[in-house]
This record gives sequence, C-alpha cells and structure tokens, in this order.
Amino acid sequence: MSFIFNGREILTDSEGYLKKAEDWDESLMRFMAKNDGLDLTDEHILIIKAVKKYFEEYATTPAIRILIKYLKTSGHEDLASSIKLAVLFPDGAAKSAAKYAGLPKPVKCI
Repeated sequence: MSFIFNGREILTDSEGYLKKAEDWDESLMRFMAKNDGLDLTDEHILIIKAVKKYFEEYATTPAIRILIKYLKTSGHEDLASSIKLAVLFPDGAAKSAAKYAGLPKPVKCI
C-alpha cells in the first residue's frame, strides 16, 4: 500500500506502518495521525517520541506494559497508566505510537 505526501510516495504495510523508516518526519507523523482521526497534542507527541527513543535504545518497539514502565522511568509518571494511554490513543497506545513514530508494529500487539 502507499499514499502521496508532499509530492512523494510513502510505502506502508496493510495496517499503515511505514515500510521505510527514513520516510518519517514530524509533518508525516501529524499527517498520518490526522488521517486516522487523531489530532496530536503535546502529550501524544511526548509518547510517540518516547517510543522512538525506546526503539533507538533497544531495537524493538515496546508493548504497552513496557511502554508504561519506560514512561515512569523517564519521568513521565502522569502519562504512565493504561487508562491515560487508552484515552490518548483509542486504537492502542503502543501500536499507534509506533506507527506514528515510523516504527514497526510492536511484536506482541494484535
């Protein structure tokens, strides 16, 4: 699958995850979220960037429990709850944040 963004073709898998991580930038992140009906706030972006940082450190995307723990240890206790994350990302925080960060779908996500 693919779509056109800023005059270039962006390749995705069937669920909308980028095929090429190098296509990612913040404007594409906002575009993808908007297309999914999600207006990103500073809290969304903080979580997305945390998932991106986690991936850079561990070469994998975090599942939800690991994401909560990572947010806590990163000083974001206010965002580190499954309820808060579900409110921010109704389609699933770990998989949505990974998608908007230009990363692969978390392995343990359905």
